[in-house]
Amino acid sequence: MAKNLKAVLFFNPKSGRSKLDPQLGLIKNHFDQNHIALETVLVPKPAEEIKEIINKAISNDVNIFMAAGGDGTVSMISTHLVGTEIPVGIIPLGTGNVLAKALHIPLNLEKALELITTDDHSKLKIDTFKMDDHYFVLNVSVGLSPEIMRSVSSGDKQRLGFFAYLINFFQQLLGLKVHRIVIDCDHQLSSHLASEILITNVATAGMEPFFWSDDIQFNDGTLDLLIFRTKGFKEILRLVISVFTKKCKLNPEINFMQVKEYCRIESPTTLHTQADGDVVGKTPFEIRVYPSSLSIIVGKEEFNNHQNQERS
Repeated sequence: MAKNLKAVLFFNPKSGRSKLDPQLGLIKNHFDQNHIALETVLVPKPAEEIKEIINKAISNDVNIFMAAGGDGTVSMISTHLVGTEIPVGIIPLGTGNVLAKALHIPLNLEKALELITTDDHSKLKIDTFKMDDHYFVLNVSVGLSPEIMRSVSSGDKQRLGFFAYLINFFQQLLGLKVHRIVIDCDHQLSSHLASEILITNVATAGMEPFFWSDDIQFNDGTLDLLIFRTKGFKEILRLVISVFTKKCKLNPEINFMQVKEYCRIESPTTLHTQADGDVVGKTPFEIRVYPSSLSIIVGKEEFNNHQNQERS
C-alpha cells in the first residue's frame, strides 16, 4: 500500500444492514492495519456540511472518500465529488445496494474493504445526472416505485432487507394507477399514460436475475428512459417474466428511449419522485446528463468488462 494515504469514511447507521459498533470497529481496524489515516463522519448530515467536510479533506490531500451505507448514501457523498479525480469507495451496507452489484463490488464487508485498500484497485469513470443542485448515479422515477419507497420504514429495512420493498410492491399493485405524463427529452416532446416512468443509469432492476436490458451501460454517456403502461394482473405478470428473462425490449407495455442531454417530466397530477432509492421531491423535475463524471473504485470483473467493451 502506498505511503501517506488518507481516507474519510461517511458511515450511515440508518442504512438497511448497518450495525454501527461492530462494523465501524472492523473498518477502523482494517485501516489501522494498512497504515491509512482514517476520519469517520456519521451521516446523514445537511448537504452543505458534507460539502464543507469534503472540501476541507481535499485541501488536506485526502486520497479516498468512502460511503458506507446504501445507494442513497453513495449519492449523498458522490454529489460533492463529481468532476474531481478522487475516487469513491463503496462499502455496501444498504437494503438494495444496486450500484455495488452493478459494479461487482463485494457485498461482504471485509472483501469490500480489501478492494478499496489493495494496491492495484481499479477505478472507472461513470455517468451521473443532475437534478436541482444534486448529482445522482442510479435512477430517478415517478409512479409506482416512489410510493413503495414512501411505504417502507427504516425499521422494515433493518428487519426485512430487500423483502420489505417486495412486500410493499405487491401491496401497491392492488391500487396501481396510470397517470398522464408529459416528457420533454432532448427537444422531443411526448405525452404518455403510464404507471411508472424510470430514467436509469444501470441495467439491473434491483436484484439478480432481474434486468431491464443488457444494452444499458453506466458509462456510455446516455441514460435510458423506460415508460411502463402496466396496470392489470396479466400485464404485471408479463412484465415480471420479461424482466426475469431480459426481454423487456420485446414487451409491448414498455417503451424505451434514450436521454443524451436532458429530460423534463411533468404531470397534471403532482406525483412523488424518487432518486437513488430516496423520495426527493415531486413533479415537475428536470435532469441533465454528465458523462464520465464520477470516479468509483470497482471490482476487477467490472473493470475487465469495461476494457473489453472499449476494445470491441
